[in-house]
Amino acid sequence: MVGTLTRNWGWVALRGVVAILFGALTIFNPGITLVALLMLFGAYALVDGIFAVVASLAHRRGEPRWAALLFSGIMGIAIGVVTFMMPGATARVLLAVIAVWAIVIGFAEIMAAVRLRKEITGEWLFIVAGLL
Repeated sequence: MVGTLTRNWGWVALRGVVAILFGALTIFNPGITLVALLMLFGAYALVDGIFAVVASLAHRRGEPRWAALLFSGIMGIAIGVVTFMMPGATARVLLAVIAVWAIVIGFAEIMAAVRLRKEITGEWLFIVAGLL
């Protein structure tokens, strides 16, 4: 683990910078950030759903589970449409997903600090990051 972090320190630092920028934008422009996030998510879900439907129909003869991909595409299209039609409900669900994600990532960082405490210095910073 330490070797991986050491070899990829630049990516870890870039991830941190992007997270800080995202957080700063969210704090200083919460309305615009939320609208932009919802619109990007809705567009992604819609386009991804369309591609999945097209792919499932184009390859249904050679693919035994094409119906699952078709269903996934239809759900993606539906989620995209719902995002544009009901952005408030989508925002609440997205907030819940982000909250769960933050709790899981925080717990993982605390566990990493505990497991790496004998191999790294400053493990308390991992714990602080996990708690935040």
